[in-house]
Amino acid sequence: MKIESPTPADSRVWAETEFASLDCGDRRRKRRFLRVASDFIRNPSASVPDACGDWAGTKACYRLFDHPAIGCDAILAAHRTAMLARLQTAEDTSPLLVLQDTTSLDFGTHFCTEGLGPTGSQGKDRTPGLFIHSQLVLSAQGEIHGLAGAAIYARKERDPKEPAGKRNRQPLEEKETLRWVDGWQQAQRLWEELGGARQVISVADREADFYELLAACVQHRAEQGDGAGLLIRSRHDRQLDSGDGTLWQAPDALPVRAELEVELPRGKQGLKARTATLQVRAGRVTLAVPAHKKKYLGLEDSLELWALEIAETNPPKGETAVNWKLLTTEAIEGPADAQRLAAWYALRWQIEVMHRVLKTGCRVEQRQVRAAEKLKAFIALDLVVAAHLLALVSAARIRPEGSVAAWLAPAEWEALAAHATKGNSRATTPPTTREAVRMIARLGGFLGRKGDGDPGPEVLWRGLTKLRTLAEAWQLFKNS
Repeated sequence: MKIESPTPADSRVWAETEFASLDCGDRRRKRRFLRVASDFIRNPSASVPDACGDWAGTKACYRLFDHPAIGCDAILAAHRTAMLARLQTAEDTSPLLVLQDTTSLDFGTHFCTEGLGPTGSQGKDRTPGLFIHSQLVLSAQGEIHGLAGAAIYARKERDPKEPAGKRNRQPLEEKETLRWVDGWQQAQRLWEELGGARQVISVADREADFYELLAACVQHRAEQGDGAGLLIRSRHDRQLDSGDGTLWQAPDALPVRAELEVELPRGKQGLKARTATLQVRAGRVTLAVPAHKKKYLGLEDSLELWALEIAETNPPKGETAVNWKLLTTEAIEGPADAQRLAAWYALRWQIEVMHRVLKTGCRVEQRQVRAAEKLKAFIALDLVVAAHLLALVSAARIRPEGSVAAWLAPAEWEALAAHATKGNSRATTPPTTREAVRMIARLGGFLGRKGDGDPGPEVLWRGLTKLRTLAEAWQLFKNS
């Protein structure tokens, strides 16, 4: 009897859908790329040889990524096109959040890789590596849609003789911080592609708190009447344009009062996820131009924004109290607006989870590639895989009763259900997404105790690796 290929059909369908617009210049090359993408999504933690299955497939994979058509930008652009098509046909018109953040990749043991740069702040750490600045798109409810874009780059060596204060005199186009403006522009582009039908907000942490980014967003919206908004965490106590002191010290600057509850993720050192009770102050403010921007760059326009200060009232023992100071372009007219924006910012940690999935789950820092440009293409594919894994976790939380058939091939969910019942029964219909995710997580070590909550992406990718073996065995036995 002929034995069918154990490759799950749905992983191939996923690859064909996600990279349909990728122009590889040749049909055979496109088929090879789709096979590699399918292998990566089925076994995210595997090395290239393990994912490809044999030496012939491994050599073909490395040759494939040598071709200039299979580049970082092309892979991410194809994924973005697929994501946009899903958003354009969706009935949901709720706000979209574009989370942006930067992470570094350590390739210090890859002595033969060319084109890397220092990963330490201001060049103090000479460990060679790359940086990724990603933009993750999700709904206001936390459903992951995909990546709006990502910049993968090597940091330039900093001149040790650079005079103090030189960067204050440099235009933004010559600084690495330009990536944050580019990230907001990706959100703006998404807003335009959706025809302005959905509110789009770029969300970022403290590193994004610099005048040029705030000004770019405020001025564009003033000129166009609308566009993508901005929600960032403040790290500077800026001067008010009125001259009445600084933003976070002026007691009357933030008159809106509210109290709300926000779900916070699990913290460090084993501390559990928790519901935090937060007190909120908010109000409209006009910020003065920073003195050095006025002196060196000739900038003169003050900025009208909304400020939001959020403080936790009674944190658990051992936990640092939440204290967020946020700046946004979105109006805060009352407690409901403040609560909505605070909940949106609380979702920002999702992009950090995606980067952790990329490093630990996809093991991107273990990719053995000699040229940085080729390495970037592998990283781009791993980024799309990491976003997909995170989307599965979010789907189990947001649409728990949906069928897992949209995520797993029949051989996978059949094998999963049989394993869960220790072979005592055979499933005829796919389990729900929540049921399947918990089954997969148990394969990865999730205990599912009463206080454990929902499984996260770490146990999910470990479980998916084991599920691949189960599904292959299941398929072989079915056809034997």
